[in-house]
Amino acid sequence: MAAKRQGSVQIRQIAEALGVSVGTVSIVLNGRGDVMRISKETQKRVRDMAKEMNYQPNIYARRLRSAAHEKAGRVIAVLWNSAYSDLMMGQFFRGLHEYQKKHDCKMEFYVQMFENDKLNEMQALLTPLRFSAVIICGISDQDSEFLNNTQFDLPILVLFRSEERYHCIYGDDYAVGGSIARLFSNHGHKKVGLIGCSRKGRSGSMRMMGFLEACEREGLRIKPQWHIEKQERNCGAGYAAMQEILRQEERPTAIFSASNEQALGIVIACREAEVRIPEDMELIVYGDNDAFAYFSPSISAVYLSLEKVAEASAELLEMVMNNAITLPMARIMQAEYAFRDSCAGVAD
Repeated sequence: MAAKRQGSVQIRQIAEALGVSVGTVSIVLNGRGDVMRISKETQKRVRDMAKEMNYQPNIYARRLRSAAHEKAGRVIAVLWNSAYSDLMMGQFFRGLHEYQKKHDCKMEFYVQMFENDKLNEMQALLTPLRFSAVIICGISDQDSEFLNNTQFDLPILVLFRSEERYHCIYGDDYAVGGSIARLFSNHGHKKVGLIGCSRKGRSGSMRMMGFLEACEREGLRIKPQWHIEKQERNCGAGYAAMQEILRQEERPTAIFSASNEQALGIVIACREAEVRIPEDMELIVYGDNDAFAYFSPSISAVYLSLEKVAEASAELLEMVMNNAITLPMARIMQAEYAFRDSCAGVAD
């Protein structure tokens, strides 16, 4: 038996080892041996040799070749920041699925997680030899610097951030923060609090800045002890942050939670302290969750619809790829409000 070979094994090498044609090996390894009437014995010899030589098919090349012959077929990489919640990812891919159903188009998606400031580790994926286009969700300033200092030869769409060199879809985060401050002001509040995550990107920073600056314009007081940022985006972090605020002798009467994962912890902390929502403390959260409607009290939220962001992403990329557009295109999505028990009102 031939020794197992290391490295990249080509179909040609398998053919030479068996003394058959390259075409025969290719047909068998593509699963078309029976259709092309290649004997079972030869098919077995090809498969056995491929396994012995550790042959690894170029799946990317196969997909791209297949896509070239199919109407609107595309192979799209989705690079997703691991700090963004699983719920967000589920909503996003539900939107992609809905777009494909509505428009009867074929897209294959390859998902790869990356960590903050480490997008550069994905550089080998960002090539037209592997994908038709790339969607990137949740880049940091350092990741942005990497993108802007590197030349790529395929369409790249950045989500939730404005980038001059790349296609992008994002919301007006600064305006969202300001609208929440004005909402609190319209409800007659004078003292407000802010709970969030210290590990936030530019979008989160802009929402907080918009909120804080609008609070100042509206005459809303926010003491340093009422602005708590925890390292984690989870229920426990929200609970701990709200406990810190409630331990103060003077308390705010309204809270903006910049992370929806922290919302349940905030509600539990208020309940334990016998602080009523919304009578004693109004609460609005950035980022919606289907479960918020079933909380007691139900939770109000301002959010970008991930399903709509996904549909807009697929539509933009199709337009770019079908028309070979190289000029960066941007789409600004409008925030939506889900007013429930914790904070009633009408968005301005």
